Amino acid sequence: MGKVVLSLLIVFLLTNCKSENSEWKSLIVDNSLDGWHIFQDAESTRGWIVEDNTLIFNGISDMESGEGDASLISDKEYGNFEIKYDWKIIRGGNSGFMWGVSEDEKYNYPYQTGPEIQILDPAIYDNPQIALGGETEINSAVEDLETHKHFVGALYDLSAPTVLNAAKPAGKWNSYHIKIDYKANRGEVLLNEVLINSFPLQGPEWEAMLQNTKFSKSEWEESEYLGDARWYDFGKYSRGHICFQDHPGEVSFRNIMIKELE
Repeated sequence: MGKVVLSLLIVFLLTNCKSENSEWKSLIVDNSLDGWHIFQDAESTRGWIVEDNTLIFNGISDMESGEGDASLISDKEYGNFEIKYDWKIIRGGNSGFMWGVSEDEKYNYPYQTGPEIQILDPAIYDNPQIALGGETEINSAVEDLETHKHFVGALYDLSAPTVLNAAKPAGKWNSYHIKIDYKANRGEVLLNEVLINSFPLQGPEWEAMLQNTKFSKSEWEESEYLGDARWYDFGKYSRGHICFQDHPGEVSFRNIMIKELE
């Protein structure tokens, strides 16, 4: 009888743990920045505020200040997960969502390890000159007008969205539903309930996507600003912090919900 009770207790505990982990959970708690910090600065949330449960970056990005990356990362690390949130960007603005970010001190920036789903004012592709951030961001759009690997919903520099008209304009709320599943080796991006991107996360297909991109050019002089780690570990972490990027232009996020997958 004791073995039966013990077995039932184990089943109950496993089932309970599974249900708790599979629930959608809010990442904005008590209208605060609890659970978040600046990359490589555990005591800071500079440039970021929460108002009415909306996460807002209204600070000065590292691109403008040169005072260090102000991207906001989760205290917790995640492996396989789904995340849903609404986002709104100002005219000419640019941001991004990353996962698999390592905070090891050898990395200078979260994007050295974390792949990025692009957040962007889509009008930049009609008129690149409106892009905030100066020549760097203008050139990023101009060089990508045909491939769209820097466009809204792109896996930055690696996988272009298959639908180019799903985004609402600057100043309007858009919705992302992103799924990262290393077990299935698949990432997906839904923009305003439209599946716009799907891509592998590791293996030969992933390595093939990296070829002839900046992520395969660690020896370039242009990569020296990254330090000795360069791009060598880009996309290598199947478990890491999630991140909202600092970039020129105010960006807002609301209804941020995450569900961990087995």
